[in-house]
Amino acid sequence: MDQRHSDQAMWHQIEDLENASKIPAKQRAVKISGAVEKLVSEAYETGLSNASVEKLIDIITLPNELDQASLGALVKNMYPADKVTDSIVIKVVTSFGHGRKKPSFAIQALLLKWLIMVYEVLEHPGVLSQLYGVLFNLLDTMAIRAPLCHLLSLITRRKHVRTFRIQMLMELTRHAGNEPPLVGLVRVYKDFYPDVIVGDTTQGRASVFRHPNPEWRETLLELQHLRSLNAQENLGEKDQRFTIGGGSDARFRQGKSSIVPTVHTSRAQENSTTLEEIEDASDLIHKLEKIEMPNQLVAVIDDPLLQKLLQIRSSAYTIQRIDNWLLAFFEDQLQSAEFSDKNVLGMLSAVRSYTQYTKILPSACIQYLRAMLPTWDGSTGRDIILDLLTYMPISSFNEIYQSTFVALEEAVLADTTGKVALLQFYTGLLRQWTTNLLTTPEPTASDGVIVKELLQHTNKLALTLLQTAPNVSSYSNILDFYEQVAVVISHPKLAQLRCITLPPDQVIYFLQFTNSINTISRLCQVLALYKKAFAAAMAPQTKGISHSYHKDYVNRFNGFLMDICNCVWRNRAFSTEDVNALGCLLPPASATVLTRYTAGVNQRLPFGSLFNLSFSPVLCLFSISYLREEEDAQDESIAIRHAGPATQTSLKQLGNDGGLTISWADYRLGVLRYLERQGLNGIGELMYNTMKPLMKNDKA
Repeated sequence: MDQRHSDQAMWHQIEDLENASKIPAKQRAVKISGAVEKLVSEAYETGLSNASVEKLIDIITLPNELDQASLGALVKNMYPADKVTDSIVIKVVTSFGHGRKKPSFAIQALLLKWLIMVYEVLEHPGVLSQLYGVLFNLLDTMAIRAPLCHLLSLITRRKHVRTFRIQMLMELTRHAGNEPPLVGLVRVYKDFYPDVIVGDTTQGRASVFRHPNPEWRETLLELQHLRSLNAQENLGEKDQRFTIGGGSDARFRQGKSSIVPTVHTSRAQENSTTLEEIEDASDLIHKLEKIEMPNQLVAVIDDPLLQKLLQIRSSAYTIQRIDNWLLAFFEDQLQSAEFSDKNVLGMLSAVRSYTQYTKILPSACIQYLRAMLPTWDGSTGRDIILDLLTYMPISSFNEIYQSTFVALEEAVLADTTGKVALLQFYTGLLRQWTTNLLTTPEPTASDGVIVKELLQHTNKLALTLLQTAPNVSSYSNILDFYEQVAVVISHPKLAQLRCITLPPDQVIYFLQFTNSINTISRLCQVLALYKKAFAAAMAPQTKGISHSYHKDYVNRFNGFLMDICNCVWRNRAFSTEDVNALGCLLPPASATVLTRYTAGVNQRLPFGSLFNLSFSPVLCLFSISYLREEEDAQDESIAIRHAGPATQTSLKQLGNDGGLTISWADYRLGVLRYLERQGLNGIGELMYNTMKPLMKNDKA
């Protein structure tokens, strides 16, 4: 059943319930408890449309014949599947108060809790602000005072704090004997005007305004998410409200014990504003110059709105204040706690989120990590630590390695999965450094030296990983690294860094002869980018970096290209006769033995052809699939089909016998294009950039 039909079915159930609610219990033909139970069960499963919520509120708040248990069950399971509209909020608020036709105070209290629980999914939270006076004037009703104080604590802003309300609150507090909910609300008022509210009014035990039902909230958010996916709403529309770590909501949130101070501003002036009062992006823009900085700037680590503010109005002083707080915290932890302490991990996790946003790792965190790495077990919080260290600022790699990465590697490599984790870390580090270099006005040659040192170090790690864990997962992680290297060396802005560093020979040939077509395609794509980078660096018109690589170094790279082309394209696998060819480093004696063996098996199949497009164990299925596709397109006009695998001779004979007419050159080019249609572009990209007959092709 689709969402529309589900809503219609729910609506009919509510209509039936409304009709039954007008009949006294003794006159009903059936018990209403069954209908209520069915309705609340379906509301829990699928949520309620706004029309259904509004209809239910009418049933609950208007005079009816339902028992209190049924009414309570309806309120507790009133899960809105959409943003709650202003009309619903107004209808609920106007049901509060004294009167014969008003709901019982028990139901009013439940409805107040419902408003608290749906506060974050209101279509316009400001509607409650407009109703502030109505809600505040209900504080003298003891039966609903506790949830009412909680709701008021969420919506109170500076504009609501007025002298007459302060006087009324203090009077109520004295008469009620310092009730915790009232004391909690008074403290909210005191946060805005600490010099006005004095005395012992706030000295009593205050309520900690916890969310009434965290499990209910999780169900609500899940239902809202599912509804948003099913509705296929306009993806361009985004909620402009901020999820603010500070504000009255955060000050009284519970269940979240954070060691990072929350946003709190205690010394604001009448003509200024605080972050706690900012509601949305428009509000932030219009009040930007009037916003007072909070007491603890370190709250920026855990508060997205303060992050936005400091991104606009930051200074060396504010950065130093944040760093000083972190330094004091980490020094205390080094002296008094183990690294596994949840406070340390919690703080590092918060700093990671902050660093991912700002792209700057606080220096205090760097100092702490350097101090704790020698005693770290290599597994506790590993993801957090590695993520943080990828944001190390660019400086001499050898110095960073000695001061930080030696201890890091010793700890991580103690774990069986350590090599993969380290390779992923160095890939992330290179990615961040690349981003930094691209945003630097003028990268220098010294930056190129630093990057080159990083590449040389990681080359050794990649080779070690291949030797100890030769599997597809390892290949993928290694290629992730070299794809990032290709970004660095092929970007025009970074050409002057002169940091083209070749992978080890063994890495190239190991990956070339894997049984993974995706691995081979990615390897060829990387080598094609390397070739373009060398061509750009060696071009005479490239000012200042012409011929900046030794000829032997470039020839070594050309040897990789020649060997792959000999295998895939030229039917000369392992040949060393061509200029620069390395024979895939296969010893000549081994090549001789293998040539003799294959000749004994099939004299028509030379050893050099075993790894071409038709016969390669990895490529042969794609090649014959391409040929079958061409034959299927001409099924009625051909007399026979190719038995496969295709050779130059067999294709010529096929055409003579009435089969598909296709030249050897067109066949090979067609296979490359077939691979591209399967998402495997790398082999073709390398061939187009290496083989002269293909360079004139439109793919070049």
